[in-house]
Amino acid sequence: EFDHALANLGPKDRWLDIGAGAGRAVLDYYSSKYDLMPLEGQERRGKKAHAVAISIEDRRTPLWQETAASLEADKIRYLFGRRLGEYSLKDLGQFQVITDVLGGFSYSLNLTLFMEKVLALLDVRGSFFTVLQDVHSEDGTNRPFYPDSPFLTEIANAGGSEVRVCSWLKSIACAEVTCEFKETLEPPIEAYRVRKVCNDVAVPVLAPLHYEAGTPPERRYQLKN
Repeated sequence: EFDHALANLGPKDRWLDIGAGAGRAVLDYYSSKYDLMPLEGQERRGKKAHAVAISIEDRRTPLWQETAASLEADKIRYLFGRRLGEYSLKDLGQFQVITDVLGGFSYSLNLTLFMEKVLALLDVRGSFFTVLQDVHSEDGTNRPFYPDSPFLTEIANAGGSEVRVCSWLKSIACAEVTCEFKETLEPPIEAYRVRKVCNDVAVPVLAPLHYEAGTPPERRYQLKN
């Protein structure tokens, strides 16, 4: 779904990559190799969207500088030194596609605020693509990847019963969500697409209960009424 969403962006559209590191995903998008990939939207190749990469540290390589210099001004931007929540809507604008692969969605203590920010930056009918490692899947058939350890991200309701991450995302007002568990990876991941369908977004509040640093961290939350 991400491949198709990205391929169908046009020159007036915008893509935000959170936790972009060296910006490799953006650089791949602007490469000639990407133009040859047989994806939907092939007729729009060469008319690419504007891309913004966000990272805590400046991890740009000479390839980023060379690619940026070869494109029109501000076609690609690299922002660093601040977390996503420290940027305003005026700073960033709105986007048709937002991605986060082991970035803020995996590391943020306050997942509610993170999702509120992402959905505020997302245009209506735009999509947010992200993943989590080692979580209880939507169908509940998997066990924690690490022996004698919990899932890395866990949610419970006020009564203590489990709420799976996929279910929590699906309870967000004005969002359509699909979840796909990829068990062949080690550790396995669950991939999410969150599509914004209207502006009256309401994210159910998660109260942080536990946070243990790691790559990614262990996190526990309680869903508030």
